[in-house]
Amino acid sequence: MNSNQVGVFIPVSEVFPSIQSDFETFKALLKDLSLTDTLFWCARINLIITNPLEKEHILRQRVAIDKFLTKNEIEAVNRFALTHGDANRVTVFFRGQLLELMRWTLLYCRNHPNDGKTFEDPNTRRKFVQAALIASDLWAKWVYGNRFSLEDGIDIARERSLGAIRKAIEGTSLCPELTRSFGRGQTIFIDYFRKQYGLLDSEFQSKVGLSIEDYFKCLLIITTHFVNPKSNNTGIFNAKTFADSTPLKDVFQKYIAFESQSVDEFKNALWNHAGKIKDQDEMVFYDYLPMRERPILCAEDNRAIILDPIFYSEKASIGPLFILTKGETRRKANEVFTAFGKAFENYSCNILNKMFPDTNGSKQLFCNLKKEDLNRKELEIDACIKKDHELVIFEIKAVWIREDKILNEDYQEYLQHLREKYGVVRQQGDPKQQKIKGVGQLARILNNISLEKFQKENNEFSQIKTVYPILLVYDSFLTAPVYGNFLASEFEELLQPDAKKDSGELIKSNLKIHPLIVMTIEDLENLELSVRHFVFHDLLSDYSKFCSDRLMSLKNYIAYSDYRSEEHTSELQSHSSISYAVFCLQT
Repeated sequence: MNSNQVGVFIPVSEVFPSIQSDFETFKALLKDLSLTDTLFWCARINLIITNPLEKEHILRQRVAIDKFLTKNEIEAVNRFALTHGDANRVTVFFRGQLLELMRWTLLYCRNHPNDGKTFEDPNTRRKFVQAALIASDLWAKWVYGNRFSLEDGIDIARERSLGAIRKAIEGTSLCPELTRSFGRGQTIFIDYFRKQYGLLDSEFQSKVGLSIEDYFKCLLIITTHFVNPKSNNTGIFNAKTFADSTPLKDVFQKYIAFESQSVDEFKNALWNHAGKIKDQDEMVFYDYLPMRERPILCAEDNRAIILDPIFYSEKASIGPLFILTKGETRRKANEVFTAFGKAFENYSCNILNKMFPDTNGSKQLFCNLKKEDLNRKELEIDACIKKDHELVIFEIKAVWIREDKILNEDYQEYLQHLREKYGVVRQQGDPKQQKIKGVGQLARILNNISLEKFQKENNEFSQIKTVYPILLVYDSFLTAPVYGNFLASEFEELLQPDAKKDSGELIKSNLKIHPLIVMTIEDLENLELSVRHFVFHDLLSDYSKFCSDRLMSLKNYIAYSDYRSEEHTSELQSHSSISYAVFCLQT
């Protein structure tokens, strides 16, 4: 099994030996580029290199490379690739770099008189590539810093690097298939969330000026026509005239007004009217919120483009949730998030029901089980699958990580934030009071199931010998390397097993409990189709044997293993930005 996930970015000096990779050179290059043209080209290339429909890394890169590099410069890229493995491991353009380039373009570029046509000049295209390659270094400095240092040992290095690993994956991932994001979002909100939150229609109409059905119609129009580089090689559309000949003309204009921003609005939102920055370190935090909230950029001449397809995918899958909660009190927002969490749980259980239907009067899947622990406190099991003496138990969570926590200088604050979302946090002033979520809930459930008295009172658990605990999450980036290891370690600490085998299994009373498995909703959706080709429990068992330390995610194990099927599973996410330091953390 090939598990080499190491990749490298090409330095600017390898292609342009006379160009220095420093901030002053970067600013000088940007001042020669036209503002709106540069933003649009960043978005266009981003659309190409994150395209999930093109499976080959080389082909995604080649489209942009052929547009911007000369024959001699392409040969320099090829020489660099030959000395660093092969072309599949070398990256010229990537998402994080392009978002970083957009960031500084807004601050240092201005519109030239011929904006809209400036990139017809080969010299302009060359300066753009030079700026993009320097932006790679700026992005890497912001994301990596010294977070991969092994000075304090590998265990500390893994914890300290978690934020950087997540940002690295975010910066290099392919976009999810947008039709799937659209389908999931529409299904959850209209079929499930509406039942949990009766104010959905009135509040959404009040905030957006559209029904939620019309909102998703507009999302689908954009997704179909302008976020597929194979069907539209520019990604650009006219925000004023598109859909004029359709019955959705007025609806679409309301949608564009709500979801788009001008270049000036984008700059003000991202930089908050900041003055000129003399050094990159003066302002290192990059808040993606302006792109997430308004992902369509509109130029003065009505040209429009999606700034980032991954943020647009988020709009399709969870956009209405954050529209409803924006500007609301914490109490109101919690009410909405709680309703969404329940909707997500029901959506997930519906998939599990399709995977594990009742057969011949025999029931193997149980959802929303309500039990009492031995102290007569409620014990809720989101879902479990019982087969012979084996139990697969799910804790289902739809929570999100705060952007400002990920690259915190004090990495312990990020670890604490992860525990707040997925683990156990003790209340200040009262160490006996705890907030228990995710892995903490799984540990509490299994601590009870392991007790003989509990088994006698709940006969369905009396014959269980082997358990696979699964944390099922909405957050797709929780598949990043090392996260499974961190959460599995948290689970083990909370479970307090009697013993731990060399193979990784945890012994608790009469139970053999496998290390925690993190599964995303995308994983579950893939398995809904592919599980007919193999036994689900065999997959979990083989994953545990191969990766008992959980440094590799279930998604990536499937992509590298015999369980992979091009017909039924999605492609392994790109890890090309992760340097050798991350590979060391995995081995």
